[in-house]
Amino acid sequence: MEKTNHRPRPVTQYGVEQIGTWPTKLYGLAVEGEPDPVLLHAARMFAAVTLPPDSHGRAAFVIAHRARPANFVLIYWWSSEVDLSLAYFRSPLDRPTALAPMQAFSTGCVWELALTEHERAAWVRHLLTGDPDLEGYLSEVPPTEVS
Repeated sequence: MEKTNHRPRPVTQYGVEQIGTWPTKLYGLAVEGEPDPVLLHAARMFAAVTLPPDSHGRAAFVIAHRARPANFVLIYWWSSEVDLSLAYFRSPLDRPTALAPMQAFSTGCVWELALTEHERAAWVRHLLTGDPDLEGYLSEVPPTEVS
């Protein structure tokens, strides 16, 4: 098995965008710097056709990740008050728009999961309270790097 040198990766937060009916946080991860703008565009387009038609007042977040072996796009949406759904795609580094579904049971790498944990904690803090606050959730930003 090939050993991967584990180092923190920078996180770029691109803000909240409306994708269909879904208020969607868009994040970038990369081995260095930021993901290719073409990958970000593909992530938005895939989110537009992947997210269910009605958000029912919930939110989504998308991670575009330029890693060493490939590009990855993870589209997450809060499918209920307590359930998070995922559509996970991969493309070759030199063809960021050639996204194809990941194999069944894939959930993300350690850096992607660090962002997912941030989103889970923010969701619990803002939506699973006596006074749900979707805007508070949407305004939560992750750290500038994840490890």
